[in-house]
Amino acid sequence: MKKLFFLLLIIIFSSACGIEEENESLGVSDGSADSPVELNVGTAKSGSVAYADNSFYKFTTSSTGAGNYKLVVGSLSITDSWSSSSSVIAYIYSDSSYSDSYLLEYDTCLASCTMVFDYEDNLHANTTYYLKIYGYGNATYSLTVSEGGSEGSTSNPAELTLGTAHSGTVEGYYWGGQSYYKFTTSGADNYTLTMNNSASLDCSLYSDSGFTTLVSSTYSNCSAGKNLSKTFTGTSSTAGLSVNTAYYLIIEPQANTIVEASTTTYSIIVAAEGN
Repeated sequence: MKKLFFLLLIIIFSSACGIEEENESLGVSDGSADSPVELNVGTAKSGSVAYADNSFYKFTTSSTGAGNYKLVVGSLSITDSWSSSSSVIAYIYSDSSYSDSYLLEYDTCLASCTMVFDYEDNLHANTTYYLKIYGYGNATYSLTVSEGGSEGSTSNPAELTLGTAHSGTVEGYYWGGQSYYKFTTSGADNYTLTMNNSASLDCSLYSDSGFTTLVSSTYSNCSAGKNLSKTFTGTSSTAGLSVNTAYYLIIEPQANTIVEASTTTYSIIVAAEGN
C-alpha cells in the first residue's frame, strides 16, 4: 500500500513539473493593457513576449517633439515560432484601450527592424502613445523609441526661405517618415524646387496647412527620383502660384518596406522662376 502511495506521489510530482516546464517554455510577456511598461524616449529597454501572446508598452513624446518617431527592435531572438516570415508584430495606438479605432499603424519584424511612426499623422508633442508587441513565438528583444530624422510636422512644418539652400533630412520608407515644409511666395509666379538627394524621393505641394488639399497632382507634384527638380505652375501649366501665399510641401522617401527604411540628407531650394 505504501509503495502504491509513493508511486502516486511521484506521478503527481512529475506531472506538476511537466506543466511548469511547459508554461515556462511559452515565455513571459511584459505589462498588460491596463498596466503597460513605460519606455523612456532614447533609452533601450529589454523585453520579451510569450508564444502567440502580447506585450504592452507606452511612451510619451517630448514637449517639443512633434513629428515622426521610430521604434528600433534589436537583439531579437525567437524560439518555437509558428511563422517563418515574421517574428513579432509591433502596433502603435493613440489610446490606452489598444482598440483598432485608435491604431495608427503596424509592422512586422523577422530580425531587427526600424518602425517609423507617422503613416497617417505625425505624433504630437507631450503625448502618450501605446505599443503592443505580438509574438509569433517565445521572443526576447530590446526596444528603443526615439525621435526620427525627418523634419517638421503637420502642425509645425520647417520654414524655407525663398532662394536660400536649406540642409534637410528625411528618414523612413513609403508608408512613414515624411518631412514637412512651408514657404511663402513673394509674387505671382512659377516656383522651382531643386534638390540633390542621392536616394529616390518624391514631393507633393499643398495649399493648406493641414496638408490635405493638393495644388495639382499634374502640375505641382514631383516625379519620384534622385536629384528632384520641379517647377510648380499651380493648377495649370500657366497659372503660377498666388502672390504672398503660404504653400506646404511634403518630401517623402520611396523605400517600399520597413527593412529598406533609411535616412537621406539633401540640400533643398525653392525660388521664384523669374529670379
